[in-house]
Amino acid sequence: MKITIHRGANQIGGCITEIATKDAKIFIDLGSNLPGSDKTDYSADEVRKITADADAIFYSHYHGDHVGLHHLVPTCVKQYMGAGAIDVMRCKYEALNVHQDFSLQLAATKRMLSFKERERIKIKEGFSVTPYFVSHSAFDAYMFLIECEGNKILHTGDFRRHGYLGKGLFPTLEKYIGHVDLLITEGTMLGRKQEQVVTEKQIQLNTIRALCEHKYVFALCSSTDIDRLASFHAACKATGKVFLVDGYQRGVLDVFSEYSGKKSPLYNFNHIFELSGHKAYRISKIKDYLRDKGFLMPVRMNSLWLLEDMLQVFNDEAPWLIYSMWSGYAEKGGKNTIENVLSIRKLFENRILDGVEDGFHTSGHADVETLYEVCKAIRPSIGVIPIHKDTGMQYVSDNYTVFNEGKFKLDGIEIEAH
Repeated sequence: MKITIHRGANQIGGCITEIATKDAKIFIDLGSNLPGSDKTDYSADEVRKITADADAIFYSHYHGDHVGLHHLVPTCVKQYMGAGAIDVMRCKYEALNVHQDFSLQLAATKRMLSFKERERIKIKEGFSVTPYFVSHSAFDAYMFLIECEGNKILHTGDFRRHGYLGKGLFPTLEKYIGHVDLLITEGTMLGRKQEQVVTEKQIQLNTIRALCEHKYVFALCSSTDIDRLASFHAACKATGKVFLVDGYQRGVLDVFSEYSGKKSPLYNFNHIFELSGHKAYRISKIKDYLRDKGFLMPVRMNSLWLLEDMLQVFNDEAPWLIYSMWSGYAEKGGKNTIENVLSIRKLFENRILDGVEDGFHTSGHADVETLYEVCKAIRPSIGVIPIHKDTGMQYVSDNYTVFNEGKFKLDGIEIEAH
């Protein structure tokens, strides 16, 4: 057996993991590089070259740094993702395709096969993959248990314990996973050990306080972060404020409600006011209703023009911005700076409830303590392969062998990590 980390041992995002035997070959994730990366992304030819003979590709979730190259895979290769995640991707690409040509991405998404949690997928005799749900900032995210050549390998994907459903992590490991031979784990927070880890429940409570103090609140956040949107939605219900969304956001929330609304009322997005039509908020009846009730509206990085216009309409009280994204996007002159983020923040001057600092954002990734507790829970006999981590960040353990970067030869197993 050979495990190849094509990308991820020295960068966050762009993750590509290959697990191959003499009879079978699969990939876990096929991600594009994150915005701001100084590394060259894979070309279409490079993707085809490494995946053409693959038996299957499994995606842990729909974030671009894990699934961004899926449309370059030959159509003969089976690609798997959770059913809800596929529908979220379809919503996204249908919306993007209106303005640019995303037909390849949309077609590839529609061809994707879905799997069910805890249902083993047989690749070849003696080679199987079983998905298990994890809490992440993406909806319908999974880790994978790979069983081949008598070995058990757990690939965590991106996960955390501090989301609403994170409490299920260790019971899942104990009941379904148990002892493994190799652990392939994300290590995003290895380079952010000082970052405060806020729970999603605390974000909900902080948002309730904000809505009690401010009539109009816009929240710059991911349009597909189910927990964050659930926090904002619950805060609106608790305060009687309108949860205001556009048509695209409504479509994504409908997917969340369809798949998860019956499992938890938190994910039943039934307290929604949708703005249907261009500048519908300027229609007198709608404008008066929103001015009377007040609202929270999730907005995206491309919402600058919308915000500029809405701030002119809803100006009887000063609107505030919840910045609910990673701080790196808002650092002036930084490596990962996004100009649209800076422009949106500028509209609100000093009226910003700011991310982790003010308790309105938290990471979608496991804190360092959780990373080590996962390792302790499943006791990988061969060792740990940390991925999805910054250059120079090391996963250190006195109890387990750690394969950071390089080539390693063991008894019957080769590991190559880049």
